Amino acid sequence: MPDIKSLLESMTKFAGEKVGQKPGDQVRGDEPMPKKGGGKQHPYHGRLIGGGAAESVEHDEFVIALKEEFEQYVAEYGASGSGISSYRPEPTPDQVRDLKQQDKAQDSAVDGQIAELRGQIKAARAQIAQLNRSLPMGANPVEKAMALSQTNAERSSLSKQIEQASQAIAQLERQKI
Repeated sequence: MPDIKSLLESMTKFAGEKVGQKPGDQVRGDEPMPKKGGGKQHPYHGRLIGGGAAESVEHDEFVIALKEEFEQYVAEYGASGSGISSYRPEPTPDQVRDLKQQDKAQDSAVDGQIAELRGQIKAARAQIAQLNRSLPMGANPVEKAMALSQTNAERSSLSKQIEQASQAIAQLERQKI
């Protein structure tokens, strides 16, 4: 952000002070110079552009007061539309790099958790398939019914585990976004 004083100084050059001109060589307005001087002050005193030490002291004091007021405003409210904020300073390149590394680390940790949950789902489905293949083929109906109820209980337990793991995966994928 350019310094306010340098900005105001560049504006005074634009206002008519050219290279090689002395302060006070130009006058505001288009009145002709009076023929006879008289008096102790310049005939155009108070209307000279860039003239007089008294004017420059007042100008410097005004610029300093304006700069202090602006800095106080930015510190309190931030500059609207300029990206300057009083509550969030601009991160340095090192901070940006560190934040990106942290994001990558978190993403890889989430990816690891998702991969582990998918492995658990795959193992539970393999157990269900094994249970389906190992149904008893014996002639005793009581043993067959007991084995079938035990198999169904294990199958429902594994199905609940699969459902919980699927919900956890969905939650982790939403968190990753």
